[in-house]
Amino acid sequence: MQIYELKINRHTCTGCNVCVVSCPINFNQLRKQSYLNESNAVILVKNGIASPIYKADREVNCDGCGVCVKMCPQVAIRIEIVEGV
Repeated sequence: MQIYELKINRHTCTGCNVCVVSCPINFNQLRKQSYLNESNAVILVKNGIASPIYKADREVNCDGCGVCVKMCPQVAIRIEIVEGV
C-alpha cells in the first residue's frame, strides 16, 4: 500500500480553497457527513494556507490521485510517496 503526503508551498499558496473542493475524497466525506474537519478531510485551508491532513490510524487519507495538484492555480501542491508496502 502506498502512503502519500501532500506538500504545500506556503510561500505561493493563497488559501483559495480550490484544492479542498476539488479533492474527490473531501467531496465524498462532505457528501457523507455534510461537513469537513480534521477528522475526515484530506486537505483543509487553515489560517489562509492549505494544510494537508494525514493520520496513520484512519482510513481516509490522500490516495495520490493528483486532482488537487492539477487544480491548484498557484501550483503550490505536490505529492510525495512516503512509503510503499
